[in-house]
Amino acid sequence: MTKSIFKGRGVVQLTGRQTGKSMFTAQAIQRLMDDIRAQPITDLQLSEGRVYGARYYCVEPIGGDWRAMEDWCIQNCGETTGSIWAVEVDKTVPRPAERWYSNNRKFWFRNEADRTMFILRWR
Repeated sequence: MTKSIFKGRGVVQLTGRQTGKSMFTAQAIQRLMDDIRAQPITDLQLSEGRVYGARYYCVEPIGGDWRAMEDWCIQNCGETTGSIWAVEVDKTVPRPAERWYSNNRKFWFRNEADRTMFILRWR
């Protein structure tokens, strides 16, 4: 007697046996990341904040390719210590008075003109 374990779902065909499932997983993750980065920027939300007591002009891009925006900041505003709260992540203390930082899906610019240039580039 044959027993159906699929309960009305039809025949299931398994493919990819012995082809390296991790390769398929890596490709799926890469496609997902490419799709996420390929989203257009739908909005740029502006705010202000303080770092070491100094005023910074913030912009939070909604959507877009974060790495491309970060590369643009490095090319136009120079290197930075990265995150404002880097001490929590990699135990290094961020330098005060950097020209820009990135943190919490926002770019923090010391000069309002740098934020304006960012807006003009990515709007």
